[in-house]
Amino acid sequence: MNQMGGIKYYEMLAQQRQMMLTSVIDNSKGYYICKTQKKHRSRMNIIFRIVENPALEDIFIKQAEAIKIINIKGHPFNPGIRISMYNAMPVEGVALLCEFMMKFMNENPFEKHARM
Repeated sequence: MNQMGGIKYYEMLAQQRQMMLTSVIDNSKGYYICKTQKKHRSRMNIIFRIVENPALEDIFIKQAEAIKIINIKGHPFNPGIRISMYNAMPVEGVALLCEFMMKFMNENPFEKHARM
């Protein structure tokens, strides 16, 4: 860890991962919804909904699992999608997730799915 630059290096990576993911969410025009205020968002865990449509979220989770993006289902008390980006998560993994999210949004427009 120290050879990589210590805490400052890992903090920079955490900020980079968080900015990548929240940029996709914030620029999705309401497709991906994060109810946590920007100033209170975690760098490690980002929770969001997909147009508050549990059926569409289930499809998202299954398609993500097919490309090895796993364990992203939210908690029953805080449903939706939960992305954990701890120090072991490479920036490239978040880039893959962001690409998947953009593709999913384009292939599954919310007009096609009724809000629940």
